[in-house]
Amino acid sequence: MKNEKVIERKAYLGKRRLYDIEIPGSVELVDDWAFAKCIDLKKVKMPRTLLGKGVFEGDNALEEIVLEGEDSETLSHLLAAVAPRNDAAYLLEFKEAGSSSWYDKWDSWLKRLLESEDQEGYSGQVPCGEEDYGSSDVAAYESGRRREKAELCLLRLLYDEKLEDTFREVLTAYINSHTAGSEQGDESWLVLLEKHHSDMRWLETFEKAGGVTEENLDIILAGIPEEYADMKAYFVKKRSEETMAVLEGLAL
Repeated sequence: MKNEKVIERKAYLGKRRLYDIEIPGSVELVDDWAFAKCIDLKKVKMPRTLLGKGVFEGDNALEEIVLEGEDSETLSHLLAAVAPRNDAAYLLEFKEAGSSSWYDKWDSWLKRLLESEDQEGYSGQVPCGEEDYGSSDVAAYESGRRREKAELCLLRLLYDEKLEDTFREVLTAYINSHTAGSEQGDESWLVLLEKHHSDMRWLETFEKAGGVTEENLDIILAGIPEEYADMKAYFVKKRSEETMAVLEGLAL
């Protein structure tokens, strides 16, 4: 860096094999697109400094942004969830991050996203073809949007600091309406299967949200590849618990 107080515009744009970064407390500005398109970046530690435009745009592997002096796991994950996006830049104003009003704004942002049409933005996606959602087909695009929404719902339920009960119900309802076997789509289940199958916290969050029912448990078990042994064991245990509950009910 030429200036110890500034990380220059596009300084690390598109850099591969950049997994973790720690920005010094002396830095006062991270300029436009400084770490954009760093597709391997997972964790950032940094001060509550000023960010330019699109600093983490397209960093879709990002899991944590840990602010200096802040130990909230919820905050670090929620910041990371919005940092790669263009529609939530106002949530990266770090002076407010972590306050009750900031959480309200984050939840309001997610609520608007959930209420948006699944086809929203499709016309702008067509020229890009398969880049974002795997196909230029409208059905695939809409499914990609539902996966995005479902994953954010699960994330917020998992990291639920300052989550209002009324919004918790909204998130739970979305998970339930897009679980395995649902007529509206099975995207909340697919997100779990494809991206978080090895993380017991995500499995537990999905189950607690009502994603597992008597009606769909067989569908869930049938869809788990044998190599996902821990995930298989988790839901087999769920099946055993249900069987025991039935037997105990009959004994009574």
